[in-house]
Formats: sequence, C-alpha cells, structure tokens
Amino acid sequence: MIHIAVRVRELVSSNVDTLVNKAGEQHKMLRLLQTEIEEALIGLHGDVAKSRREHDRQSHAEQQLSVTAEEWTAKAKIAVDHGREDLARAALLARESERKKVSAMQGQIGELADQIAEMESAIAELEEKRTHVGARIADLPKPEEKSGKAGDSRTARKMDRIDALDRRAGFAGTDTEDLAPESIEAEIAALQQGSAIDAELEAMKAPAPAPAKRTRKKAK
Repeated sequence: MIHIAVRVRELVSSNVDTLVNKAGEQHKMLRLLQTEIEEALIGLHGDVAKSRREHDRQSHAEQQLSVTAEEWTAKAKIAVDHGREDLARAALLARESERKKVSAMQGQIGELADQIAEMESAIAELEEKRTHVGARIADLPKPEEKSGKAGDSRTARKMDRIDALDRRAGFAGTDTEDLAPESIEAEIAALQQGSAIDAELEAMKAPAPAPAKRTRKKAK
C-alpha cells in the first residue's frame, strides 16, 4: 500500500503546466504521464474490487463466528446442570477463544474498509488529473511524426508500463498472523480470563432464589 500511495501522491501533485513548459517534447511528456495515470487507475480499480470481495468474505465469516462463540455460554450452563463443571469450564474457555478470533477479524475488516476508502479517494484524484492532462494534450499542436523513433517510443512505453506495474506490486494485502500468548502481558490476561470464568461458573451453580410465596406465609 505504501508504494502505490507514494506514486499516486506523485502523480496527483505533479504540476502539469510546469512540466509542459520545461519539457523539450511536450506532447510526448504528457502522453507518458497520461499512460502512467491510466496504468495506476487500472491497478487501483482491480485492487478495490479484490479488497471488496475479501471484505465481504471476512464480514460473513465474522458474523458466523460471533454466533458460534456465544453458543458456548448455553452449552456451559447445560454442563453445569448435569454436574460436569469440567465440561462447563472447557466450553467457556472455547467461547473466549472464539471471541478473540472475532475481535481480530473485526480489526482486519476495519483495515480493509480503510484501504478501500483510501483507494477510492486516490481513484477520484487520479481521474481528475487524467482529465487535466487530456485537456493539455488537446491544447498542444500535434507533433510531427518521426518514423525513425517509432521503435524507441514503443520500447519506452513498454518500460514505463513495467515500471508502473512494479511500483504497485507491493500493494497486495497480507494476512495478519495470529499472535501467540507468549509475552508476560498475554499470560497475565490468561490468568484474568481464568478468574472471570471461575466467577461465571460459580454464578451458574448458585441455587435459585427462594420463592416469593414463602415470604407471604410469614406475613400471615
């Protein structure tokens, strides 16, 4: 993302009028700039489509995992009712593990949404720049054709295209690796989680409150 963001900023911030005034071959310079903008737009549109599909996929998976995680609470209560505190504890630990996965997925989904918004903003800016460049090309007198330069021009365009593709090659999203609880902070958090589960188990085992009718009998 860094590579494409840097190049987009360079393209958007480029001063077309200054470049035209300084260029020896103005028409050629503008054509090259226009080609690079179009290459960047093609890449960005493709990356946006790919990121949207991934966003939808992860959102669906996160919703399913959230439902599965919360089902463990009811399963733990069933285990307690049958005197299986060991199973209840295992169920609550499974619930907390699933909740952590849900939280991690929500973070990834948020990052994807931010990337999509950033790319869409870059597309809008590049399209505006492309329109400006196209207008400047239309204002310039048409250059005289030089047949001897045709092969060199084709080679230059090909090299420019390869360079533009290379610049955005590093944009592909990377999967976030699961963090292993190896640090002191993670171990302390695990202890706190165990205490919370112990408290929840005790609450599940607590007897139901006495019926209200017993109080009414004493009143008589």
